[in-house]
Amino acid sequence: MLNDNKINRISLFASIIIHVAIIIFSLATFSTPIKIANNSVPVPIKFSVQEIIIEKPILTPKINHPTPSPKPSQSLPTKLKDDRQKPLLDTHKDPYYPKEAINFSFEGTVIVNVLVNTQGRVSDIKIVSSSGHTILDDAFIAAIKSTYIFKPKRIDGVNVTDTVTLSHTFHL
Repeated sequence: MLNDNKINRISLFASIIIHVAIIIFSLATFSTPIKIANNSVPVPIKFSVQEIIIEKPILTPKINHPTPSPKPSQSLPTKLKDDRQKPLLDTHKDPYYPKEAINFSFEGTVIVNVLVNTQGRVSDIKIVSSSGHTILDDAFIAAIKSTYIFKPKRIDGVNVTDTVTLSHTFHL
């Protein structure tokens, strides 16, 4: 009866014999040298070298005289149409209700202050009012960090960091 070790030896031996046969066959078929014909005539190439001189242009400094800007007839608007007073919630997912909190019937409301950066992402979270259960507070904070995206506060067309207050009530 053949075991795995004998099968591996037989396979290795067969592979070596096949590779040696392929090498011998390829050497036998390519044993005739390739003949290169020496009756070709070299082709003369004509070339010439030309010298090209490119002069570097001399730049004269330009003096810009400040021109008085025309005074606008109307005053600039104090508020742009796309300005936002507070960050606006763009996308989010509700936090999951932790299984341990369900098993112990934990309920409560979590209130947090969220610092929104200029890209609309959450930079910092501070708990204002706890639900009374750390597991619920942590679930809400994890959801804010991973899924909440805001449109940041905008003043004069420039995004600004700002704080927004969020709350979530866990109830069974």
